[in-house]
Amino acid sequence: MTSTNRSDVVLLIIAGLWGFAGVMLLAAGAHADSRLTTAGMFLLFHAAAAIGLIGTAILGPRFKLNTLLLLLVGSGVFAADLVSRATRGEGLLPNLAPTGGTLTMLGWLGVAIGAALRLKTRA
Repeated sequence: MTSTNRSDVVLLIIAGLWGFAGVMLLAAGAHADSRLTTAGMFLLFHAAAAIGLIGTAILGPRFKLNTLLLLLVGSGVFAADLVSRATRGEGLLPNLAPTGGTLTMLGWLGVAIGAALRLKTRA
């Protein structure tokens, strides 16, 4: 297994775990705090996006890895802080949710920039 394939497999494992946790949090949010629902949606949406991006050849391998890390780490940090707020009454660290959200937004910007760069190189 090459290093790129190995990283794709690891990222797919994380995406699968995010999807699993997302569904659990959506179910819990239906019976409890709506922040659990928000955390669940955030994880589930970004897990699906990551699965789609893992298979793309449009982004270069290094660019794709960095973009996926931003999406998965950012969404994980954001969701973890929301779950902590819902279950413990306080966040994990100051400004952790906004930091996770910012990382996630940068990941989405990476998707757009990576695709635009590919379009430019083919023109």
